[in-house]
Amino acid sequence: MLGRLGQLARAPLGLSKTARARREVVRGSQLLRKGELAAAMKALNRAVELDPGSEAAWNNRGIILETLGKAEEALKCHNRAIRLRPGYLDAWCNKGVALLHMGREERAMECFDTVLRVNPRHPVALMDKGVLLSRRGQPEDALLLFNRALEADPSFALAAFNRASALFSLERFEEAIDVYNIALRRRPDLPDAWYFKGRALLEAGQPQAAAICLEKAIDLRPNFDEALVELERARDEEDAAR
Repeated sequence: MLGRLGQLARAPLGLSKTARARREVVRGSQLLRKGELAAAMKALNRAVELDPGSEAAWNNRGIILETLGKAEEALKCHNRAIRLRPGYLDAWCNKGVALLHMGREERAMECFDTVLRVNPRHPVALMDKGVLLSRRGQPEDALLLFNRALEADPSFALAAFNRASALFSLERFEEAIDVYNIALRRRPDLPDAWYFKGRALLEAGQPQAAAICLEKAIDLRPNFDEALVELERARDEEDAAR
């Protein structure tokens, strides 16, 4: 017969609050990758309740808020994550994106440069800085950064998408189509990549192929008004060519 000490020795030990918070962060991150934003936020809110010092929870909360178009609230979360861990490079990148969406380009650039001073091959910082330069009307400079991001991480689909878009801006449509294909092989769920590939095909005189891409973009995003307009144009050009 077991005594009290034996029973205690066999009883499962409860997880600490910090360990439970880490578990919620993992769960929230998995839900975020699936696009289940409400459930992800619930898990991350629970994580910061359990451990207010969880920088990963604050950073991921910021990503969700940014996705929901709440850049100012996202910025507060990323700032909190950085205060907790000043060397948290991903949080610096995400802070820069929030600032960029708030129109504070110089401050955003400072964030990306902060990361690149620590790690000149950080693929996300390279891509984000390239996006900023694209917005400033500097596609050639942006293209160099997207190339560097892909050299650092050849599997980075968003960097490939942005590289293709820079080529599109430079009216290098055939090259852009090839790079959109690379992005879509890695992430076939990107409606914007299908849309811009369709536009590039239209500019390259291939309306039938363009229509297929634009239809795919609309399948992925049914309220994609710009794609609907370009699809009508593609069909008109296809009819005119018959």
